[in-house]
Amino acid sequence: MLRKPGARILVPLLSVTALNVAILLVNLSFPSRAAVANMDYRALVADPDFKRAVQSVIEACSVNVDIAKVRC
Repeated sequence: MLRKPGARILVPLLSVTALNVAILLVNLSFPSRAAVANMDYRALVADPDFKRAVQSVIEACSVNVDIAKVRC
């Protein structure tokens, strides 16, 4: 079998990498969906109450674009 410790580690790592590549190629991930109060994305964008709520959260937070971090 595998006698070197490096080979014992390398085989599982290569297996996991191959599995990740296969998942990316098949695209098994599900797209995110916005749903609040039975409204889809377009309805939420058009809803004035939702807009006000988002704006109030954004005004209370600061965004550091350099490190992609939001602080509230």
